[in-house]
Amino acid sequence: MEVLIRPVEINDAKALHRICTQENVFPYMIFLPSMRVDMMENRIRNLQANEFEFVAECNGDVVGLVGLVQRTGRRSHVGDLFIATDGNHHNKGIGKALLTKVLDLADHWLMLERVELGVLETNPKAQALYEKFGFKVEGVKKGNIKANGRFVDEIMMCRFRPDGIIQ
Repeated sequence: MEVLIRPVEINDAKALHRICTQENVFPYMIFLPSMRVDMMENRIRNLQANEFEFVAECNGDVVGLVGLVQRTGRRSHVGDLFIATDGNHHNKGIGKALLTKVLDLADHWLMLERVELGVLETNPKAQALYEKFGFKVEGVKKGNIKANGRFVDEIMMCRFRPDGIIQ
């Protein structure tokens, strides 16, 4: 299966909406059940210069999204990462391909020293993937996310740029 990673486009909104609202993806996202396709279109249309998003395509179908937001000012060496993959394509290398692309951007183009993310305690497979890419747990935000009628802990993880100035 060949995976193409490319910058996000407005036309991807419907596919991304479908992915983010899938039963086995939605619980790990921060969107509400009322999210609409036009909200996704507006989100993509209004990306700022410090916001970078890529999609994964397999056989012409969008099957994943990864995003990186570079912070500004005195924190411009830090980026926040998020990712979502189509539930029908879990464990098929989509997440790995997306992370490889966005971390190349972070390391070699933006030269970010820190890339941070949050992963829900209920998503150990995602945490294991992040650990394979060098992310380490830095702490836990107790009850930080509401999901399915309860408060869920968010595990905060960070990865430092290999051979960067912060070690």
